[in-house]
Amino acid sequence: MSKTGKFRKTAAAAAAISMILAAGACGDNTVNNNDVPEDQSSATETAETTPAESTTTEKTTKAPLVTTTTTTTLPPLPVMEDEVPGDAPYLDLEAGMTAPKTFKEYHDINEDMIGWINVYIPGEVDINEPVVQGEDNKYYLTHDFMGKEVKEGAIFADFKCTFTTRTRPANTILYGHNMASGKSFAKITRYCTWYKAGQGISQYVAAPTVKFDTVWEEGTYKVFAAIFVNTEEKNGEVFKYYKQRTITSEGEFYDYIGNIMDRSQFYTDVDLEYGDELLTLSTCYYPLGKENADTRFVVFARRVREGESEEVDTSKAYVNPSPLYFDYYYKVNGGSWAGRKWDTSKVKGFDEYYKTHETTAASEG
Repeated sequence: MSKTGKFRKTAAAAAAISMILAAGACGDNTVNNNDVPEDQSSATETAETTPAESTTTEKTTKAPLVTTTTTTTLPPLPVMEDEVPGDAPYLDLEAGMTAPKTFKEYHDINEDMIGWINVYIPGEVDINEPVVQGEDNKYYLTHDFMGKEVKEGAIFADFKCTFTTRTRPANTILYGHNMASGKSFAKITRYCTWYKAGQGISQYVAAPTVKFDTVWEEGTYKVFAAIFVNTEEKNGEVFKYYKQRTITSEGEFYDYIGNIMDRSQFYTDVDLEYGDELLTLSTCYYPLGKENADTRFVVFARRVREGESEEVDTSKAYVNPSPLYFDYYYKVNGGSWAGRKWDTSKVKGFDEYYKTHETTAASEG
């Protein structure tokens, strides 16, 4: 069967695209029933090897440990026979179907399945769902894992992120709707420090790591940042985090991390270094009103390195009192950015690199 999956229908896909273009990619216009991470790219867009946003003055030839162009002579890995972390809470099985339990059983149902995401949400149902990847970033906005047309869609990987049985993208970008029902990626917003009064970093402390397993191997990632960003130039600066699918130089890595950390709502004890594999979880979030500002909430994590403990010292995490936002946010809430306050020594080689290179990351208030 082709990569389109067992349930893909050309007419249905065309209708879904037409509906998205007509209604807007983030679905319903009401603040409390929405929804989507704008895919931010077109299915006909030319593939990028390096994002246009990176403007470092010099690049090194040192390659990251994992990239989308990594080659190997090892035989391909089979889809895992292991059981998935738990039953998908919203899987709508067809009559007579036996509930799948293993990665292989899920993959047999839909070959678009690329992995499984699990995020612990204290006191609620966890984010615990299969992850699919389509031929574009449109189809799974409006279709679930079973291929049924539904408003909540599915959690899906950016279609330009390249996976093989033995290699992963330098930055795996996952999208999911922010549904009022709590489905999909709605609960990612629990990492927002002002999501609920008094919450602060309680979600981070409860879940400093997330699990993202591909269908071929397991993976644990340490959360290191979360940002609230604008997608429209009319409302100020747009940080195009979704464009950094590949990382081909130290300059790209340091600029990307610098831009993330300047905007992060909290700081952690998690260190980073060039070559780390990143995981990006993105969803729509409209605390300023969707009619005013098309905004996203995004959580970033990096994969636990080989031989490294999965433990995280959350006692060293704290709220950033002044994340970098955008013009419309400051217009509504007042204030301004106080400048870079995070510990740059947490990113190995960051300070040394910028002694001789320019940075596109914000650095002054």
